[in-house]
Amino acid sequence: MLPKRTDDALENWDLFVLRHQQKANIRIHFISFLMFWLGPILALAIHPIYWVLFFLSGMVGVAGHYFCKDGTVDRKEATSSVEVVVFSSLMAILFVSQSYDQEIVRVKRKYQSYLVGNIPSYADQDMFKKLGPGVGLWK
Repeated sequence: MLPKRTDDALENWDLFVLRHQQKANIRIHFISFLMFWLGPILALAIHPIYWVLFFLSGMVGVAGHYFCKDGTVDRKEATSSVEVVVFSSLMAILFVSQSYDQEIVRVKRKYQSYLVGNIPSYADQDMFKKLGPGVGLWK
């Protein structure tokens, strides 16, 4: 179900997860997910006005980043990228199944390993504190 995983380099899914860690932003993205998928169904079944939900869903996701300060997002990417639709849908499914927190921890560890392998040994270890408590080599 999850995208192909490798241990050596960060993939697009990993970067997506790193930009989607705050609970409030994840909840806003879940609302956006519902708008995206239910809007067309409701528009076809009940009334065309529900297409508005579909068309506003991307901007709701962007608003989540703006209000929660959870990573950066490009408006064009958020409103027209198929990959973002797939990743947001996957995040929503993992959120509902209560396994997205585990995915965040996995990606943070992978990110830290990536940094350790790609940053000279004299790098300041305090920068790893951004990854959160209990993650990686510096617990």
